[in-house]
Amino acid sequence: MAFGLFKKNEVADTIFMEGRIYTQDSNLPWAEAVACKDGRIIAVGDYEALRSFEGKNTEFVDLEGGVMLPGYIDTCGHPVLNAFADSCLYLKPGNLESVLEQIAGYAAENGESRIIFAYGYDENILNDQDPEQTRKYLDEISCDKPVVILGNSGFHCWFNTFALEMVKTAAVEDEVETVSLQYLLSVLEPVDFDTIPEQLPADMQKYSKMGFTSVFDCGAPDFFASIYLGILVNIFHKNMIKQRFYGSLPVNRDADPSLVIRKLAQYKTNCVELDALVNFNTLKLVLDRTPDSYSLSNEILKALCMEAGDKGFNIHIDAIGKNAVFEAIEAIEAVSAAGYRKSSFTIALDEVIHSEELADTNFRQNINESPGTFDKQDTDWLCIKNARDIEEAIDTLTINAAIQLGISGGYGSIEKGKHADFVIFNENPFDANDLSEFKKLTPAMTIIEDRIVYDAENDDSDLWYSMLASPED
Repeated sequence: MAFGLFKKNEVADTIFMEGRIYTQDSNLPWAEAVACKDGRIIAVGDYEALRSFEGKNTEFVDLEGGVMLPGYIDTCGHPVLNAFADSCLYLKPGNLESVLEQIAGYAAENGESRIIFAYGYDENILNDQDPEQTRKYLDEISCDKPVVILGNSGFHCWFNTFALEMVKTAAVEDEVETVSLQYLLSVLEPVDFDTIPEQLPADMQKYSKMGFTSVFDCGAPDFFASIYLGILVNIFHKNMIKQRFYGSLPVNRDADPSLVIRKLAQYKTNCVELDALVNFNTLKLVLDRTPDSYSLSNEILKALCMEAGDKGFNIHIDAIGKNAVFEAIEAIEAVSAAGYRKSSFTIALDEVIHSEELADTNFRQNINESPGTFDKQDTDWLCIKNARDIEEAIDTLTINAAIQLGISGGYGSIEKGKHADFVIFNENPFDANDLSEFKKLTPAMTIIEDRIVYDAENDDSDLWYSMLASPED
């Protein structure tokens, strides 16, 4: 007698049924049911075909005639900078006089604050200024509390005399001989490291109500990103994350490529044990070739791309100006030619590039295209800015987004073996009259790893935030 000839199907933890399931799988575009186990999809098809995956502990989710899609992925988000929008002044572009006016106005409105903190000035406005004079500019705004202004690149800081003396005193006490930017900011503590900014959970909730289960951050200075990641680790341990996070390290000025990639590798390592809920795998470059701009040199651009490709990091370039687009294409094609094929390549742009101009390039073939994300104040639905209809918008939000982030092997479609990330609507998004109506649809649920992270019927934002902000036990 032979044994073991017939293998019993796995027993599903959850089966979603009684609805319409848009899979993004060309072999089975629509299905009736999905079976999941340990956060992964183990079967897709009609309910009768999935009955063999039922067990005594299998839970059933009745879609009640609703429509399930792969979880939406935002490829043009700024969750990190959004989180700290109420914690400091984000400066608008301008010359020295304009920037000082903005800082003075903010200081006047925040007279009770222990520190005046702003971010985003163009470091070039101080090029011809003596350091002592630049401090005096800020001393005139406030001489009895620290004023700290972080440069747009995130690598430079501008501060008043009060702040300088605080740091000097701390450095003597700590026996620090060389004061780094990181040390300076740790002494001055311009934001509360131990408090979750209210805007962070508000953004998570907003993303849930739009149908997003993943968001790519288009870049924030190391200072903000490191705090944000620390908060996400805390939220992860409380099992309360509502979207997967994909971080990027931005560079908009010449920097040592080896040091940049080392920092990116450090971020990636810090995310290893976070179950793919928090990720950091992209080098974000801002290449500006508009008149009077100061940006990455072509030499450093190519070196950074080659270093990133060598280590398998994704490359995302915001190309500003037509010349920047073609420089970016050239740099990425050099990485491909060198045999580095594990990386995903994206160029974000607002330029109109005609097909004939791209005839001899891999742009829109091996290089993904995305709307420009640099200096965008409102990024809601920016990722589908170029979509011509609802079907293209859904492609952009699901399978194409996963391809852009280099994660299509596990996300972007509802197929066996992929992660169980879904968004469920009571209405059929394909039936919306236009993109404007499509954007207003609110999901009934969002699901990550087969776990419901948002349920419209049981949504209690205040309770969720209070649990999120409570200290660790």
